[in-house]
Amino acid sequence: MYVSERGEKMVLVDKQIESRISSGELIVEGFTDKTLSSGISCDLTISCIIDESGNERDRYTVAPGETIFVKSREKLRLPYDITGRIVEKNSRMRQGVRVDGPQYQPGHETYAYLRVQNISSREISFHSGESIAQIIFEQLGAIPDVTYDKQPEASFQKETAYVGLGNYKDEYERQMGDQIERANKELENVSQRIYGNVLALMGVLVAVFSILTTNAEAMRNAEITARYVITMNASMAFSIAVLMGLILIFFNKVRSKALVILYGLILFVLLAVLVLMCMGIV
Repeated sequence: MYVSERGEKMVLVDKQIESRISSGELIVEGFTDKTLSSGISCDLTISCIIDESGNERDRYTVAPGETIFVKSREKLRLPYDITGRIVEKNSRMRQGVRVDGPQYQPGHETYAYLRVQNISSREISFHSGESIAQIIFEQLGAIPDVTYDKQPEASFQKETAYVGLGNYKDEYERQMGDQIERANKELENVSQRIYGNVLALMGVLVAVFSILTTNAEAMRNAEITARYVITMNASMAFSIAVLMGLILIFFNKVRSKALVILYGLILFVLLAVLVLMCMGIV
């Protein structure tokens, strides 16, 4: 944007806007006396509402949180020294409507396509002919070397009907596909961790139940020796340790070197005790 020596922004005022429109610039269709609603901006009114399926409607009720696009009645034709900036209307903002639009570039000829979101807690109805936003025209300090009409990827030049993502469709769909693939992988990893944890819990419960059963039987049966009970308990403890380690490493993908070393030491100690018990050394 051009800034004067005094630091003032060069925004077109009403008489400058009217003069430019009379010369076939800025707004070439849909302009009325009510369009120039303030000293520095023009209203943009709804030509049609575009729902999520891309269908055009004259009326539409937007649910809380829902987003739609609207096409303006006003057709923009920006000269090479002007840019157009979309701003919200105070009344719409207080209603709970959020309106977003691009910065329209020099050389851009198109109807305005605006994203409208209901951020209130109630339904809001829209119909054609309503004012939805404003556009402010700003004078540039110089003409750009490459204006919008000269850009090879200008997907939205002379957009008379809603074209969605335009030339960016394949690129953005690929990006969204990558995001979905990453989300699916993460979901798969979470599912594996949950499955592993469930298996671990079931294994621990079975092992604990077996230990309790063995110890209870030993208390009732005088023929079962203490060595046998200790050996069985050590076997169960070793089995639980092996199961927990497999789940932590392969299902939950624990990669902590210190934890792996500690796990290996525990297994070694349990296995050594178990072997010594079986050999009658301990």
